[in-house]
Amino acid sequence: MDKYKFLDHKVDVLFEAYGFKLEEAIENASQAMFHTICDTSKLKDDEEVEIEENADTLEELVVFTLGDLVAEGDSRELFFKEFKVTSLKQENGTWMLKGYAVGSDMEPELGGTTVKAVTHHECSVKKDGSIWTIRVLVDI
Repeated sequence: MDKYKFLDHKVDVLFEAYGFKLEEAIENASQAMFHTICDTSKLKDDEEVEIEENADTLEELVVFTLGDLVAEGDSRELFFKEFKVTSLKQENGTWMLKGYAVGSDMEPELGGTTVKAVTHHECSVKKDGSIWTIRVLVDI
């Protein structure tokens, strides 16, 4: 099973990420986004940033989490290479996620496509048998 794949889109970047667990699918979605933003293979893991997010739906949780990763990277001038979910649960109808991203300082020569925002448009989270699929559209 592939971790993610990019789909055709006229203007922005659309991808699907997969996992046997929801946490794995979210991690793979972040990896697809990071791959869009920079050359992750050349990054170090010098910096670590914690992410905490709450949402009413899984789609919102994905959009909010990936959006936080974009914002944290931009504000701290970091490129991320990996995101790890450390906790994912649902309590009283609210989804709660905790995790951390690792990466290093932004170096222009490693930059790819600038992601301006993670959109709700076309976002979906589905489970088919034992496979979770997350579809995300990022605005570039």
